Amino acid sequence: MVTLILIAANVAVFLVELTMGSDIDSFVRRWGLVPADVRAGPAASVTLLTSAFLHSGWVHLLANMLYLGVFGLPVERRVGPFRFAAIYFVSALAGSAAYLVAQPLSQTPAVGASGAIAGVIAAHLVLYPGLTLGSLAPVVFLHVVEGTPTLLLLLLWLATQLFSSVASLTTSTGIAWWAHFGGFASGLVLTFSLRKRMAR
Repeated sequence: MVTLILIAANVAVFLVELTMGSDIDSFVRRWGLVPADVRAGPAASVTLLTSAFLHSGWVHLLANMLYLGVFGLPVERRVGPFRFAAIYFVSALAGSAAYLVAQPLSQTPAVGASGAIAGVIAAHLVLYPGLTLGSLAPVVFLHVVEGTPTLLLLLLWLATQLFSSVASLTTSTGIAWWAHFGGFASGLVLTFSLRKRMAR
C-alpha cells in the first residue's frame, strides 16, 4: 500500500508540474533542493523532502517509479508498511543532505526521488541477497541472464553512482549524484538494523 501511495503521489505532483506553464521554473526553485537557499535561511529546509516528489520529465519520473515498483513492493512486504515508509523517507532526507554537503554553494535545484529509491534498492539488496534477475522480473530478462544474481546488478548500479558522484564535484551537470549515494548508504544502515531486530 505505501509503495503504491508513493507512486501515486509522485505522479500526482508531476501532473501539477505540467499545469504550471511558465511558472514551472519558479515552482521548481521554490520546492526543489537548492543548497545555496538552504544555507541562506532555515525556511528552505523543507525542500530536503519536497524535492523528492519533483521530477524533471517523463523519463525521469517513469524510470524512478519503475525502480520503486519493482524493488519497493517486495521490501514493503518483508518489513511492513511503517518500516518501509521509514526507509523511504529517511533515505530521501539522507540523499538530500549528502547533496547539500557535497555541493553547498550550488544554485541548481535538485529534484527527484532517486535518493529515496536508492535506499529502497539498498534495502532489497540486504533482504534478498540471493535473488536472481529472473525471479525478480521473469518477463523482462532473457533466459541467458535470468540466473544472474541481483546483487551483481545492484553493485554495478552503486559503482556507477559513486563514479558519477565523484565526477560531479568538478563538473556542473545539474544531477544530484551524491543524493543517490547518500540514500543508498542510508538504506543499507537502516535495513541492516531492521533485519537484526526482526530476527530477534
